[in-house]
Amino acid sequence: MKPTQPNSISSIPKQIYDVSVALAPDLPVWPGDPPGEIVQVAFPETDGYQLRRISASLHWGTHVDAPVHFWPRGWSIDQIPLSLLMGKTLVVEIPEVRQISARELEPFPLRKYKRLLLKTRNSQFWQEHPLRFHTDFTALTADAAEFLVKSGIRLVGIDYASVDLYDAHDLPVHHTLYRHNIVGIENLDLHQVPPGVYHMICLPIRIRQAEGAFARVVLMPLKN
Repeated sequence: MKPTQPNSISSIPKQIYDVSVALAPDLPVWPGDPPGEIVQVAFPETDGYQLRRISASLHWGTHVDAPVHFWPRGWSIDQIPLSLLMGKTLVVEIPEVRQISARELEPFPLRKYKRLLLKTRNSQFWQEHPLRFHTDFTALTADAAEFLVKSGIRLVGIDYASVDLYDAHDLPVHHTLYRHNIVGIENLDLHQVPPGVYHMICLPIRIRQAEGAFARVVLMPLKN
């Protein structure tokens, strides 16, 4: 029997979910952040080729938050181990609440996983036309962040602009997670993803000493 070649059709996952938000000029930004701009600066008709320039916060669209964003001794984007950004990941769905507290997280087997993605009502915001920024998005509370630390989670992602609530001005979730070198992913679009266990690949742009970076994030289903 011939061994299966690594690049054979049988080795291609049957289902791949791209949970990244496409960068585009109409993509909302956090209030007060610079607007994201993608400007064409060369044209086939006049220059013989196409070229675009991008100007934006590193936290525009789907992005990785490095712990150094709020903790000076934490990892920067280029220091986060790739082994943490890829691997078995638990996706849980918490559909109705606006505040995810420790109580909402307790039923899930978090201690079995290093990576957690939170699917909430937020993911439906990405289906709107036109897109607009929602301040009433679902996010974590301070006690939920402490619960994630105690559960051994090393990476947590959420399907909107912040792991903290919009009106949580002291940002307790960011501070709690990042001082433990827990990596964040924000602005995921999980609306098509059923809850379950996945192999995640999350590759942020490698920017030296940066506190954040645009990322392409994909999920492939695994058996529990």
